[in-house]
Amino acid sequence: MESQLTDVVLHKSSRSFLNLTSSKRAFLTRYVFEHFKLDMCTYGSKLLAKSTSNTTNGKAVTDVFWKEGCRVPEILVSEVIKLIEKGFMSSNHEATRNKIFEASLVITGVPKGSGLDEIKRLLTAF
Repeated sequence: MESQLTDVVLHKSSRSFLNLTSSKRAFLTRYVFEHFKLDMCTYGSKLLAKSTSNTTNGKAVTDVFWKEGCRVPEILVSEVIKLIEKGFMSSNHEATRNKIFEASLVITGVPKGSGLDEIKRLLTAF
C-alpha cells in the first residue's frame, strides 16, 4: 500500500483497492488521511447481493485520490518497522513515553532578557 500511495502523490493520480478487510481498511484510512494527506472514498459492500446459494456478488471498493496539499511522509511505516527490527526503536509505546526530550518554544511579544518571573506574569492569560 505504501508504494501505491506514494505513486498517487507523485503522479497526482488515484488508486483503487478491492475487498479490504476491516482492519486493512482502518490502517489505510489512517495512513491516507493522517500521513499522506490524501482523500479516500469507500463504496459497495461484500453483502450487496446474496444469491440463494449464499455467495456474495457485491464488491467493496476503496478509492484513494490525489488532492492539493498531499505529501509523502518524512518517515514511512516500512522504515519504522526496519528500525524496530534492528532494535533502534521500540514498538512498546509505554517504554518511550517517559523518555526525556528537548523542545524549543518561540514566544513573540516578550522582551529579550526577561526573567522567568516576568515571563510567567506575561503568560498568565495563556
